[in-house]
Amino acid sequence: MDCTQHDARPATAVTAARAAVIDRIASRVIRCMGGSNRLPLSCTSSQQMGGAMNFRPIYLGKRAWLAAALVLAAGCAQNTPESDEPRPTREPVELRLLVVDDPDMSAAIVGLRAEWKARTNDTFVVSELTGEELESYETPPDGDAIIYPGQLLGMLAQRNWISRLPEDHASHRELAWADTFELLQVAETCWGKVPHAVPFGSPLLTCYYRSDLLEALHKNPPKDWIEFHELAETLARREALGESAPADDNPWHGVVQPLAEGWAGRVLLARAASYAKHRDHYSTLFNIVTMEPLVAGPGFVRALEELIADAKLGPENQLEMDAAAARKEFLAGRAGLALTWPGHAELERADEGPDPPPTGFAELPGSVAVYNFAQRAWDERDELGRVPLVGLAGRLGSITANSEVPGEAFDLLAWLSGREWGTQVSSASPATTLYRRSQIRKPQPWLDPNTDSASAEQYATSVYDAMSRLEYLLAPRIPGAAQYMAALDTAVREAVRGDKPAGEALEAAAAEWKRITEELGLDAQQQAYRLSLGLEP
Repeated sequence: MDCTQHDARPATAVTAARAAVIDRIASRVIRCMGGSNRLPLSCTSSQQMGGAMNFRPIYLGKRAWLAAALVLAAGCAQNTPESDEPRPTREPVELRLLVVDDPDMSAAIVGLRAEWKARTNDTFVVSELTGEELESYETPPDGDAIIYPGQLLGMLAQRNWISRLPEDHASHRELAWADTFELLQVAETCWGKVPHAVPFGSPLLTCYYRSDLLEALHKNPPKDWIEFHELAETLARREALGESAPADDNPWHGVVQPLAEGWAGRVLLARAASYAKHRDHYSTLFNIVTMEPLVAGPGFVRALEELIADAKLGPENQLEMDAAAARKEFLAGRAGLALTWPGHAELERADEGPDPPPTGFAELPGSVAVYNFAQRAWDERDELGRVPLVGLAGRLGSITANSEVPGEAFDLLAWLSGREWGTQVSSASPATTLYRRSQIRKPQPWLDPNTDSASAEQYATSVYDAMSRLEYLLAPRIPGAAQYMAALDTAVREAVRGDKPAGEALEAAAAEWKRITEELGLDAQQQAYRLSLGLEP
């Protein structure tokens, strides 16, 4: 699949996937018949040439060969004596799997070693390392496959440490590629125009809301960020809630946002996505021609100003809150809205307390207005535009470029990510969420304890809807991504504290982004940024 496609897969893509299946079956038939694509014109007729019997061979493509082979198989098979010799077998393979920054997922995978050996007669060993260790290496680490945070894809691809997926990956039975969400296929797993990874799930910042309070107020979940702020203001006023208001001695806030280091910049990008992602332009975070940072543009400034206004309705310690802390604040009944994502039931089971308040889930708000940086003016979409920020976290799996058994390495990754074991492996990690259509009806492994089935289905639907959008914004995943995001964190936190106006804070961040780009090499970063967007370098 061409990773520059932003819409649903066309019928030609489905046809191509079916053709890939035929190709794969044909290849297996060819291998079973001796490895040749030479097919006799007839199994019974021949020409006598000097007393010898000769068949006239014809050469066919895989698909034609397969069709002919199936027709001829019955007639030819009866003339082929069965060999008493055993089929050739290969030696068992021990694969080396690297897992980066995810001890919980690593432990879950280790628990499947016996199952893998029973299925394949192969074995695998798991080694853990940190992202910092990986980035510090001058040569690729020893391994056949690697599972890693999604934002490291660019670094690994630019260093040529990982390989593209096999051409027939979409037809792999275990992987069930068509079952995975669309934006995982066309965006998060891609580098340039081709997929380089299998997905294990990528969480999205989500709008949590008190469904009981919205019902009492006769309100719907907010569609845009103006409605979001107005709703947060209403929820912040106890007197507006009437009998549904929390007790006077209970801390209460209109909204809670995770604004700790490592999170403030993410929240800004999520809020700015619908303002900054124009359908006519690839340039969002950077100008793709000049690599000039665009994060100080009007769309980002507007988003930061709105973030600051909402922060005034939040808790005093929100600059110390990550997504887990924001979620717990909401589930403790101390906020009407929250921007966060779910925890995992099994990981947080020990922290269960009182039943959480009635909770609803919705996609983040969008916007009709969008900034056109080329025209230096605001445009209006024909309808509300919801633009998810993807690639915030999540886990991907790739074949290493130095593997001597890439086929077996891909089989292992496909098996771990596939429909049978993918839920068990993915949900062990706190950095993932559901990623398949077949998981929508059973998303509980990725959710907080005591989430009722109706709310769980609502969450799963919101994720699916977001991951099916035509427009999306990719979080930075080029080399230096952590440095870029740290600079954005600083800008947001300074603006929230009131140290700088929103525009001035973002100008400082843009200057730092420019410095980082120059330090890492302008040409190299431009090439990486274009590849990260699915473009030619």
